Amino acid sequence: MQPHECIETSATAPIREVRYFPKFSMNIRTNPLPEMHHPLPPLGSQALSTLHTGGLVLLPTANLWQLSASIHHPLAIDRLLKVCPTSSVNRPELVFSDQETLFAWCPKIHPRLYTLLSFHKRPLTLLVPAGKKVPLALIDNNGEVAVRLAMDSFCYRLCEDMEAPLVTCQAAGLGEQQLPTSFGKIRSDVLRAADYTVKRRQREELGAFRAVAVRYGGDGEIEFLR
Repeated sequence: MQPHECIETSATAPIREVRYFPKFSMNIRTNPLPEMHHPLPPLGSQALSTLHTGGLVLLPTANLWQLSASIHHPLAIDRLLKVCPTSSVNRPELVFSDQETLFAWCPKIHPRLYTLLSFHKRPLTLLVPAGKKVPLALIDNNGEVAVRLAMDSFCYRLCEDMEAPLVTCQAAGLGEQQLPTSFGKIRSDVLRAADYTVKRRQREELGAFRAVAVRYGGDGEIEFLR
């Protein structure tokens, strides 16, 4: 409680009456784009339940189609990495709804990367020191994990409703060189591996490039990796 105002109740014998009002806290979301804030559309309504039960979900993101799993299901992550193996062009990422959740999972992100993340309007992947809650399967030899903020409204709502990051890989199988920028470019083995496919944006060309990737180097400079 906090005192809000004082009132004198008598002119001759003033009595100070202190009124108390409850102190409210407000949770400010740090992904302010207005298009992010709406319910899951009907064309993807089964995605959340599939993730909660350990399934794999194929879905469009801001620039590519990706196969995803819940971070709370280690077996699902193992399946994901077998279908979409880690390579120089396809590494697993954690997708977060906002900077607040990102910092809770990876608290050692350098402030300069946070600044870059705040002002960058295109898909941006950061390589950052992994926090203690990040599964070992997602951490590279440098102790880093790839992270990004959701820039697609559907991915944003999934992460919000899960209250955790989404584990994703490009929807590309072993040896695949073509970027899955549209639904028609996804190989059949990846399509079969998905327990649920989101039926939105399937006729769109999402983009032409992977997300820009950066890390904070040991020399104190930001390194652009692609």
